[in-house]
Amino acid sequence: MLKRKAYLQVLSVLSCFAVIFLHVNHCFWDFGYEDYWILANFIESVMYFAVPVFFMITGATLLNYRKRYSTKKYFQKRIHKVVIPYVIWSIIGILFMLAYRRIALEDISLKMIVDTFMNGNVVTVYWYFIPLFAVYLSIPVLSSIEENQQQNIFGYMIIISFMTVSLLPLVFKLIDIPYNGSLQFPVGMNHIIFVLIGYYVDHYELSKKQRMMIYVLGILGFLAHWLGTWYASYQIGEVSRLWKGYTNAPSVLYSSAIFVFFKYFPNKSIMDILEKISSYFKNVTFGTYLIHWYIIQMILTILPISQRQVVYRIIGPFVIMIICSMIIKTMQKIPVVKNSVPK
Repeated sequence: MLKRKAYLQVLSVLSCFAVIFLHVNHCFWDFGYEDYWILANFIESVMYFAVPVFFMITGATLLNYRKRYSTKKYFQKRIHKVVIPYVIWSIIGILFMLAYRRIALEDISLKMIVDTFMNGNVVTVYWYFIPLFAVYLSIPVLSSIEENQQQNIFGYMIIISFMTVSLLPLVFKLIDIPYNGSLQFPVGMNHIIFVLIGYYVDHYELSKKQRMMIYVLGILGFLAHWLGTWYASYQIGEVSRLWKGYTNAPSVLYSSAIFVFFKYFPNKSIMDILEKISSYFKNVTFGTYLIHWYIIQMILTILPISQRQVVYRIIGPFVIMIICSMIIKTMQKIPVVKNSVPK
């Protein structure tokens, strides 16, 4: 088994890269029967693990924070590293939209600003921060469980959460019966399941048989998401959300398999190469997430590029990742400015 920091570092960079792929591939949401959408659906399905794996990394690295520092220090670090940059870049987002005349000065009000911070309606990719803040608020409670009880309790929470939050809602949709959401496991709703999975996989050993089962279920989850979305969308003439959703069963299975696979990566030589490559990006992943949307918008504004072009959707993410990393590395060397893009 590879050391923890190596595989988590690789997963962090890979997930950041996948996020850029998803946002460059935005034409997926513009359904059509043409070939561009078939490729868009495949890219969307392959890269869908990004957000769940980010939450898994959060669980793997933060659920045991009490061993390193106090809860007060925990919140101070979260505010400094995440909350403050989010506020700064949300304000920059408003200024950006003004500069590009996508909103008017008279549109700005206290209500609009509050809406921006609470719902990410200006920089839409910032939706991720609100569930992340909810996770941060939950972690002190989860981490207070005695260490010798965590494996059983977290294992129970993962299973019940998956059944009531991820699997049963999908099954009831397929059989066309309303699902009673009151049955959903309250402490495992939203993205908490990924936090628990990340911690569990990182801290406890899985047998080869368990891993093989997870891989098979992960492949089935990917196929259900990819082919299910293709088939259902073709039937209704628009993007079907039946198989989509980060906490939907296909996503949970696929993302969990990705996480487990990298923890138990089968070839150390290849992982060593991936670790060396990812080391260049390891301190810029959060900053890249913060600024990549702006880079995409500027590229689409300046260059005569169609979002449906294959070259843009395949090569674009690599170019954007490199541009973002260079910008962030430069910003991290500038006093005060570096606080907006922490390592």
